Amino acid sequence: MMARQLAVGRVMTAPGQSKPKRDVILTLADGRIASVEPRAGGGDGAGLIAVPAMINAHDHGYGIAPIAFGATDDALECWITGLSVRPSIDPKLEALAAFGRMALGGIGATVHCHNSLVADRLEAEVAGVAQAQREVGIRVAFCCPILDRNAWVYGGPSALLPWLSEADRARLSNRLPREVPARHLVAQVEAIASQHETDMFQIQYGPIGPQWCHDATLEAIAEASAARGRRIHMHLLESRRQREWLDARYPGGVVKFLDKIGFLSPRLTVAHGVWLSEDDCALLAERGVTVALNTSSNLRLRSGMAPVQMFQRHGIRFAFGLDGSAFDDDQDFLRDLRLAWLLHNGSELDSRLSPDRLFQAAYRDAFPVVGGSGAYGRIKPGTTADIAIYDYHAMARDIYVDDVDAAEVFLTRGTARHLNSVFVAGREVVRDGALPDLDLAAVENELHARARADLTPSPRQRALIGRQREATRRYYADGAHTKANR
Repeated sequence: MMARQLAVGRVMTAPGQSKPKRDVILTLADGRIASVEPRAGGGDGAGLIAVPAMINAHDHGYGIAPIAFGATDDALECWITGLSVRPSIDPKLEALAAFGRMALGGIGATVHCHNSLVADRLEAEVAGVAQAQREVGIRVAFCCPILDRNAWVYGGPSALLPWLSEADRARLSNRLPREVPARHLVAQVEAIASQHETDMFQIQYGPIGPQWCHDATLEAIAEASAARGRRIHMHLLESRRQREWLDARYPGGVVKFLDKIGFLSPRLTVAHGVWLSEDDCALLAERGVTVALNTSSNLRLRSGMAPVQMFQRHGIRFAFGLDGSAFDDDQDFLRDLRLAWLLHNGSELDSRLSPDRLFQAAYRDAFPVVGGSGAYGRIKPGTTADIAIYDYHAMARDIYVDDVDAAEVFLTRGTARHLNSVFVAGREVVRDGALPDLDLAAVENELHARARADLTPSPRQRALIGRQREATRRYYADGAHTKANR
């Protein structure tokens, strides 16, 4: 790859630790930053600010937002029921839309928790997602989904039947999913990795969560991860209902159970962690586990807020993700990062989440989650050339004093609409606020046309799913999940 020079007015070389450098030329070569040199002020790029590209540490790559097919925000377990009417969408087309929007949101890398749970389709689907990654150009960690327990409710699908009317029980009884331990899927992950894994497309084990996987399956994943050094990405203690079911199922605590089977290690990322306890946090920190926070998603799905102050007390690494449920149903990472910062920064006289710690989470703690290694979050010679460039003059258009820290302006006002360009491993994946290698509007038009054509459930079927959602609500409201452990 030929060397490329970028002239910018400001560079956040060490976000949160030092003020941005002024008037710089960045030279990119062979996927890395070759030099960071001063230049004369003014001229092209004078109004731009360069930062490390953002890392989306947990996402599902929705090309179509759930609300588009009627899955409106709700308590997590009720919301999941609504996903059953999701249209059957071409995985490459959906990934093109999702990854393209992420790039336009300043994201240079994402964890893609794939949505298909049909094992015999997964190998074909991953090929399409890998092709989408190559076309868009951002880094992707592909998590192979594994679910073999509690498909409808915690307690198993048959546990929900008494909460349905007699007529609906008859309609849904023939749809009960089989729950057979899926240890064989572990081998499938390795087969997928042998075909598709690259430096830019990492494969990870993706058990959906301990409440959704049989113990034997989790044990097989832990064993395989240790043997092969492959990362694991899993939801953990997202909602209060999960905490209650897992406490009843694992009297010593699910985190201690995971530790007992060798599941906890620096190779593990757990998403959400809203209902982690002090003891849980101490053990996760000791084992080097990273937590991916999903602030907007947790608010929208009524799960609560992750105990970030507890994470900091125990020294847990944490990162930030959008979870496919950004605050405005977009992929504006900066807007969501700002929301997380404001909510977790406390209400006292002193900051509870300093800019330095915020950027450590957003960059240095996040890069290993997507399979990266080495220093990230610094713009200096030798580091990977993953850079996002924003229009700083537009952010600071009404600021008329020179001593305001540009990092504060960036955190206070920066959004995707200020994005100018994104480079990933030196490749320009966003240019002048657009995708140079993808017609995103055409992709979205085709995606939505196909989804509308495939929205097969009839009004009667959709009404049945609505009643199943309300039966799910009653099931949990009555505490039935704490009495039906398997």
